[in-house]
Order: sequence, then structure tokens, then C-alpha cells
Amino acid sequence: MIRRIAALAVASLLAVLTAAPSGARADRLERLVPLVGPEVPLEVAKLYEQKPVIELVTMGIGSLIWERHGHIALCVRYDDRRDDVCYNYGIGDFRHPLAMGWGFLRGAGSFWVGKAAIADMLWIYHHNDRSIWAQPLPLTPEQKREVIAKLEHDILEPNKFYAYDHFWDNCTTRVRDIIDTATGGKLRLMPEIDDRRTFRDLAREGFFGVETGSMPSWVPLIITDIGMGRVTDRVPTYWERMFLPQYLREAVHKLWNLDPIVRYARKGPPPQTHGPSGRGWCALLILLLTAPAWLTRVLGRFQRTGLVIAVLPYLLLGTVLTALAFVSPLPYVRWNEICLVWFPLDVLLLVLSGERQRRYARARLIMLGAILVLSLVGVLTQPLLMPLLWPLIPIAAVAFLPLRRA
Repeated sequence: MIRRIAALAVASLLAVLTAAPSGARADRLERLVPLVGPEVPLEVAKLYEQKPVIELVTMGIGSLIWERHGHIALCVRYDDRRDDVCYNYGIGDFRHPLAMGWGFLRGAGSFWVGKAAIADMLWIYHHNDRSIWAQPLPLTPEQKREVIAKLEHDILEPNKFYAYDHFWDNCTTRVRDIIDTATGGKLRLMPEIDDRRTFRDLAREGFFGVETGSMPSWVPLIITDIGMGRVTDRVPTYWERMFLPQYLREAVHKLWNLDPIVRYARKGPPPQTHGPSGRGWCALLILLLTAPAWLTRVLGRFQRTGLVIAVLPYLLLGTVLTALAFVSPLPYVRWNEICLVWFPLDVLLLVLSGERQRRYARARLIMLGAILVLSLVGVLTQPLLMPLLWPLIPIAAVAFLPLRRA
């Protein structure tokens, strides 16, 4: 599935890049990148007269799963528009998604910064019907030189690769840090907002209505529940919230009181901001998957097979998550409370028998009960009620339903 999605993404990108020569794309984009016009406020038009112009460009969400939180770039406009360029900190090798994903989980330098002509970069997002906003930054000449020097430094071969972290070191936080450094920390000092949304809430918002092919649309939401550990259940500061492009755009607007210029408005339906969590459907699926554990014991036939069907899927998932917790430096992968619920040692349910199997099952029931209590009182912070069902049902069947002979 991942390879098919990646291949589709690469094919789409190649189709875009080969659809028209660069000059033709630039001509078509003339209406997208006007420096002045009747829709541009006078104070913004004056900023575009002070070359070079440092421009924050943000893009809305796309249909693919890695496009669901938007994108961002810093662009520089010069007197000669042929020299206008954008610096993109979100480039990855999507031709090899498995290697890229493994590099991300291992904290390797799997992403890098690149440089492209403004027209070429914006045409990709326009072609894919993704909204585009531009904000010229009212920087001093010295601040502009500092920003350009940093951007040029970062695209050098020894400097361009970095270990991507979705929350604390991504394409948006790198742009945020450059602006913040140039302005003497003004973004970092902005007043807080408190709507009680956590990192997990913010991440989940991007996946409402995502296209998943033949899979239910709530699958990515469940993945955020399972794959993101306890550190994402903290409410971020406003500074931290700027890991998402829309909040950095908002912060720049608040800081300088300059409305973003809409270079392109999405023609398709607006992105969803709410929707079903998927937890109810997932709980129903778990009830179906675990039914063989108790049903075969009631009927007295295929009891070990029924237990394997109920236990093996969560056992494999828990083993993978536990292995990743050991090898990944990412805090939301390393500290994952699901590893206590989908416990790798539950393999003992499949290899033990008789009284030893029942004793292990009853010990695990005590452990699951403790996890439930700690979750209810807030010591454990992840959404664990739905995942708890998966081991609870087959373990309870082993603990309390005796084996029957047909």
C-alpha cells in the first residue's frame, strides 16, 4: 500500500513537472504571484518595493496522507524576478518510502532542504489544488541579509540533511527558527493561547476526511492513537504550536498585523476539521477479532486456534511498537504506553497450557486493571480504553473459561 501511494505521488509530481516548460509555467503563474495589485494592501505593496523581499509562503492541505498538515517555504524575491527562489525544508525521497520512513524512525537525516524557482514550486501546489498564502516579512536590510545567509548555508551539501521530527524539528519549525532568530526572538515571546488542544489533537485534525483508498477514513486517526506516545498528550505552548504551517502563518499575521495574501484558493471542497474518531468502529472490530477466543471455549472446539486468532494480531503489533521504542530516538515513539497493553510477553498465552497458562492470564488481568485505573486517574495519558479491549477479552477467556472437550 505504501509503495503504491508513493509511486502515485512520484507519478503525479513527474506529470506536473513535465506538463509544461518552466517558462510556460511562469507565464501561467503570473496571476498567482503578483507583487502588487488592487487586492494587495498599500502597506504590503510597499514591502514588495524593498528588495530583496523575504516572503513566507504557506500551502494548504492535500489529499495524500503526508500532505494533510500543509506545507511551508521561505522565498526570496529580487529586482530581477528570474532570480526569485524558494527554500523548501520538507524534501524527502518519496521514491523509496520504506527507507525514508525507517530513517525517520531511526532519527537519521532522511529529509533535506532544497532551492527552486518560485514559479516552479508554486505551480506544483496550484496544480494539485492546494491553497497558497504569501506574507512578505517587514525585516530590516540587516535581518534580510541574515536570513538569506542562513538559507544559503542550509542548502550546502554538508548542511542540508536533517533528522525530521514531526513535532519538534520539521519543515515549519526550521522556517520558524530562522524568522525568530532574525527578529531577536519575537515569535518565541508571543503570548500564549489556551484551548487545551494537545499535540495529539492537533495531529489528528489533519487526518479528518483523508483519502485512504479502500481503507476506512478513520484508520489514520487510529494510527495516531496507537503510534504516538504519551508526550503528545501535552498541551503545546504557542511557540511549539508553530510546528504546523497555519499557526506560523497566524503568528506572523499577529506579530506584524499583515493579512496573508491569497495567491491561490482551493477549488475543491474545504478540508474537514471534525469527524468521527474511529474508536467506536475499532472497538467493534476488536470485539469481532477476539470473539474466537471465548466462542471456541464455549463450543469446546478449535480452542487453541481461536486463541491464536484473537491474540496474534495485537501481539505482533505490540512487538513492533516495543522494538521501535528501543531503537528510535523520537520521544513519542520511545515512550508509548500501548507497549504495556499489547504486551510482547503475551506470547506465553500461546505457548503455555493448563494451570500455568491460567496463572499468567490472571496476572495479566491484574496488570490490565492497574493500567485502566492509572489511565482513569490521569497517570497514563494516552487513549487506552479501546486498545485495552484487545488483550482483555482473550486473557479473560483463558483466566475464567475452562478448556472443554468436544
